[in-house]
Amino acid sequence: MTFLTKTLLTFFSTLIIIIPSGISAKENRILKENDNKTFANEELLAPIFEKLYNLEMTKKGKINIVHIGDSHIQADFFTDAIRSDLQYVFGNGGYGFTFPYNLIRTNGTRNVRYSSNASWQSLRNVSPIADVGVGLSGIALYTSAPDFVLQLYTGIGYEFTHIKIIYPDKDLHYKMSITADPLEITGSSSSGVATAISTKYHKVKKGESLSSIGRKYRVTVAQIKSANNMKSNMIKPNQSLKIPVKGATKTVAPKVSKSNIETDALEYVELESKPYYASYTSDSAISRITLVPDGQMAMYNFNGFVIENDLPGVVYHTIGVNGARMSDYIKYPLFFEQLPILHPDLIILSFGTNESFGKMSDTEYMFQINEFVNNIKKQSPKATVLVMTPPPSMFRRRQTNTFVADYSVALMGINYLPVWDLYSRMNGASSIRAKGEYASKIARDKVHYTTSGYEAQGQMFASDFIQAYNKYKKNKSK
Repeated sequence: MTFLTKTLLTFFSTLIIIIPSGISAKENRILKENDNKTFANEELLAPIFEKLYNLEMTKKGKINIVHIGDSHIQADFFTDAIRSDLQYVFGNGGYGFTFPYNLIRTNGTRNVRYSSNASWQSLRNVSPIADVGVGLSGIALYTSAPDFVLQLYTGIGYEFTHIKIIYPDKDLHYKMSITADPLEITGSSSSGVATAISTKYHKVKKGESLSSIGRKYRVTVAQIKSANNMKSNMIKPNQSLKIPVKGATKTVAPKVSKSNIETDALEYVELESKPYYASYTSDSAISRITLVPDGQMAMYNFNGFVIENDLPGVVYHTIGVNGARMSDYIKYPLFFEQLPILHPDLIILSFGTNESFGKMSDTEYMFQINEFVNNIKKQSPKATVLVMTPPPSMFRRRQTNTFVADYSVALMGINYLPVWDLYSRMNGASSIRAKGEYASKIARDKVHYTTSGYEAQGQMFASDFIQAYNKYKKNKSK
């Protein structure tokens, strides 16, 4: 137990506390300590709030938010809810950072998809250190296939005009075309499947928005507006909306393999190359790109992609690795060297669940938070860093995880970083016990959450963040 924890225990032992049924003394102490605090050290968010204010007033520029964490972030349910709500208020500047999770058969967003004719290998940062270029994604993606074709494609609402291709080398070894149709490649990593789109109807309820309806059916606001020929986001109760939803799948016959693509078969665009990435800007919105090798290499390696549009607004980048701890990111300096490629204005850190299952003390946890932040500041000194406490969880589905409670107390006791206390906002471990508010929203392992559980957490953060911003704006006008 740290000095901070002992001090808090001594302080609270002098108070007479009425403990609600089912909540331990320790749980109540944590909730009391953080009562009525949306963000600790909220004044440290002033730089990012000022940037958002300028965006709102001028309707120019982009705000880049980078959310880094573990499996809670890789799945993108939690972060996609935040992305949707912040972009609804401040404008959609584009999807942001994306990684080909489906090529290595692991979970990730379905808003951006990939196909390839080659077999790809991967190495996560949780593995022992290896020289395969684990960088910004926390996962190395590599192949030795000299004739690979890799294609990125998006659905309606995620079209882009700007793309960055991130790789661990200082030199460019790829050519890119924007002319090939999706799924026109063959091989073991190509899905060979197209998704049919069907239509459902939704009657708008009081208090619903297009973003909340989109989350319910896992479609974008743009897709709903397109299906209903809407020019604004205004809806009213009892209004009937067409919802384009994914239906049955069908096999798509392959059309092209790399082996019969001549060198001039694709119309390649000129890429601007810089250390660790190449970029391209299109005059019009595009929804797919195709990459092939440019020259012979023993290994072709990618660290991810960034897609943006030409509109002002928020770009919400997410970087997550299943099972990762802060120390796993820290052991790869390339991660921090590539972070400035995203031009981060705000960096959000969501760690603690995996640390708690390693029985890490709150002292060591805080040490690693500080080391992570220091590494960020060396490469991105102007970025604001916000830390989230981990959500409640249990050991072996029945034992309360007290470590995350200790992390919450330790983080809320500092004065040099803004902190959002997810643990206490969810009312601690009592919320995931039987009949608790989140009992039906946590997965059977009592560690991860259901899709609706993650979305509820994301909506909670977005609401608190926007509320804090509005308070800043109100104070600014005085």
